[in-house]
Amino acid sequence: MTPQPLPPSPSKRSRGQVLVIFAVSLLALLFFVGLAVDAGVAYVSYGQLKRAVDAAAVAAANNFKRGARYEEMVAASLEVLKAHNIDTSPSVLDLNVLICDRDGDNTTDASLETEHPQFFALCPKPGETQRKLVWVEARQRTPFYFLSLLGFNNISLSTNSTAEAAAVELVLVIDTSESMASECADPKGADYFNCNVFKTTGYGKSTSSDYDPSLCNPVTDAAGNVIQKSTCYPLRDALDAAEKLVDTLYEGYDRISLVTFDTEAHKVFDLMPLVGGNRATVINKIQSIKLHDDAPYARMWPEWRNHLNLVNTANPEDRDGDGADADPLLPCTLDDNRWDEAKGIPCDDDTMLDAFDWDKDGKFTPNDDTVARQWLADTGYGSYLNPFSLVSTCTGCGMRQASEILKAQGRPGAVWVIVFLSDGAVNMSDTYRTFSDPDRIPASFPYGFCTKKYWSVFCTDKDFSPRYCIDYNKTTPSDSSKTCPPGSTWELRNPLTSNYSPYDYALDMTDEAALTVVRNAANLTDPRYNPNEPLGNDIAIYTIGLGPAISYGEDLLRYMAAVGDDGDRVTDQCKNSLGVPAPKKTSCGQYYYAAVGDDLLPIFDNIASRIYTKITH
Repeated sequence: MTPQPLPPSPSKRSRGQVLVIFAVSLLALLFFVGLAVDAGVAYVSYGQLKRAVDAAAVAAANNFKRGARYEEMVAASLEVLKAHNIDTSPSVLDLNVLICDRDGDNTTDASLETEHPQFFALCPKPGETQRKLVWVEARQRTPFYFLSLLGFNNISLSTNSTAEAAAVELVLVIDTSESMASECADPKGADYFNCNVFKTTGYGKSTSSDYDPSLCNPVTDAAGNVIQKSTCYPLRDALDAAEKLVDTLYEGYDRISLVTFDTEAHKVFDLMPLVGGNRATVINKIQSIKLHDDAPYARMWPEWRNHLNLVNTANPEDRDGDGADADPLLPCTLDDNRWDEAKGIPCDDDTMLDAFDWDKDGKFTPNDDTVARQWLADTGYGSYLNPFSLVSTCTGCGMRQASEILKAQGRPGAVWVIVFLSDGAVNMSDTYRTFSDPDRIPASFPYGFCTKKYWSVFCTDKDFSPRYCIDYNKTTPSDSSKTCPPGSTWELRNPLTSNYSPYDYALDMTDEAALTVVRNAANLTDPRYNPNEPLGNDIAIYTIGLGPAISYGEDLLRYMAAVGDDGDRVTDQCKNSLGVPAPKKTSCGQYYYAAVGDDLLPIFDNIASRIYTKITH
């Protein structure tokens, strides 16, 4: 009988089982270690991809905002992805950039509904306003390292982001006072008193006081089309820069309105969408802007010019300031030079236009009245309250008109913007006839706030402190001062004693437009705020001070920019932490200084780049 082999001992059987279990466990351990490592790599890669796609969406939207083509949006997205160290090779990354209206027909592309329903759901429906939405979707093939040993080569990571460049509601406000023809050519940028040669043909020190803007205003045909551009400088440069600003606005999304101001505000056109032929219409209307023709100061009677403290610079024909030519309470003897020698006062006929020596013959004759009436007809100023005004920079009028347009017509969700350009100090306000709000402009102030106190200084308030307030509470008169700005002085509405000036009016119009912060959340007793002040609107204000004559207007323009930056007058980017203002005639915050008209193009371009973009998803 053949002997049988002995079975393995129990110890040998255990050793064999341990080896098998160890081998299986080691493989499992390696698998989970590889899975953990590769999962971590995938997690980090996804986070990097997500941040990159968010940034790419914002970059594309920024290009959308500036009117870029679709291909430029894609290029911007790729550039940002590369900057985030994302491999954009087609073998690694699939990139998809979408906008709602790629074919440019001002309606959402129908193909999106089936091809990209998630993005289609965000796009505007028929009849809704177009939005500057950009969808950026990226699919990245991220390689495995350990798991590739087991045949798992990569994982597909996908993410998307939607960014929106908010539609823009822009009101462009341009000063058209006669000084916008006074730029110096030699030496370049010099002020009026030190100028040898002015850039505007025909303008000079001998003609400036009665300069005829028709010599340089644009020429239009019967249909209103500009056939010869303005040759008034710096106005011409301002109009060209404004045209370039329009070019940055996006057709079908953004809208623009135009306001000019001189002795009053003029709404040239309401907010207009840039669709069809509207862009050309807007540019034509901008280039059609004409200068205001100031009354001829040099032709006012010499003794009147020598005694300006006795002259109503808002309307020399009205000596008592009641809004009418007739001055029965100021009787005087009419002489040929319209000066009462015995009383030492100006004297004019209540039935004649005779405050100026219109024909320059040194004495009054009926011909002066005839020439004056012809001047009114030629300028179209016959319907003005103050056609013979020697002051014509109503900054507050321009701000008031611009904010009214936005409040009445601005779309919710759009960015509301005012771009405000002026070359001088404010010297006029609205009047009760040009702005029918008796609560704001009482009838007892026929020339607004260019009152007798300011006549002798051409209504230019150069004493900026204190600020004055004339708020009035009809329900509780004793509470009238409670809504005044902090640090201001409240006073009664009396034109004979009032210190409230066109400067104060412009400050108030700025607050009504854009003041949205009236309390300090961290310190409710901060004296720099008054929670009782009425709130304005969320309007971004960019201001431009143009030329050497801006000196006295710069503080106001900086104030407007400070309020229009964040709705808070206290946080002023033109002042350091100690409250010290930036040097005169320098740009700061949302205020820009332009020494000459040539400086305006880069300024307008910079403003266009600062209209912000927001991520919505």
